[in-house]
Parts: sequence; structure tokens; C-alpha cells
Amino acid sequence: MKKCISIIGAFLGTLVPACFAIKMQQDCINRWKEQADKNNALFLLMNQWVNIKLEGKKLADFFIKKGFSRIAIYGIESVGMCLFKELKDSEIEIAYVIGTTVSTASLDIKIVSVEDYLPDVDVVVNTFPGEFNKVSSMLSEKLNCSIIAIEDILNEI
Repeated sequence: MKKCISIIGAFLGTLVPACFAIKMQQDCINRWKEQADKNNALFLLMNQWVNIKLEGKKLADFFIKKGFSRIAIYGIESVGMCLFKELKDSEIEIAYVIGTTVSTASLDIKIVSVEDYLPDVDVVVNTFPGEFNKVSSMLSEKLNCSIIAIEDILNEI
């Protein structure tokens, strides 16, 4: 009987750590897949943007057509920075950028946190692909304006 209990104990002693290791490995794989999906969405978005630029089209024309002259940009990472650079010398006024993740010392723009007071604008452009619902619900509590995804702008040009 003691031998049987020893065998069961040894079995459980190796099974539990193995199951824990498998769960950790699966969690890691899931995080990598999620990041790969985000990177793919970003690649497709930037590829679409480059093609639009090669066709000679300007994002400023979208805002003018819609009657948006004063905008805010949500996110100052790669996509937000590209949007800022494209619009900074256009007729479109970038009132501020919502974000804190990048050193913005070289930018001549007001950077605010989502927790700060957000002045009125005509539209906020969300520059995080695939996160429109989350960002929109958060911003709609603080602002009474249109919120649009960068993907929608690129699809409409």
C-alpha cells in the first residue's frame, strides 16, 4: 500500500509541475500570437497609407471634406506620429495629442493624458488599429465630438 501511495505521489509530483509549465507555455504563445496579430494589422494599415501617398492623395483632404478643421490625435506612437507629421503643415489644426508613451520633446504640440481635461475639437482620430471600441467608449465619456479610426479614414480616401 505504501508503495502504491509513493508511486501516486511521484506521479502527482511530476504531473502538477508539468501542467503548470504547459499552462505558462500556452500563455506565452497566446501573448506572442496577440502581438503578431497587432503587428500584422499595423503593417497592413501602414501599407495602405503608403499606397495612398503614392497615389498623391492627402489625409488633410478627408478632414476638409468632412468639415473637421480642429482635431485631436489619440496615440503618439508610430501611426500617431505619422499622422501628426502629415497634418502639421496643412490647413488642419492639431489641437493636441492624447498620449504619453513617446518622448515628445521635439514636437511642437500639446500632449495631454486621457485623464486630463480635453478641450473641444471637431474629431478625435484613434491611431491604434483594432482598438476603436475601447478607445471610443473611453473618450466619449469626456468629449462630445466624433471619434474616428485611422483605418476608416484610409478606407474612405
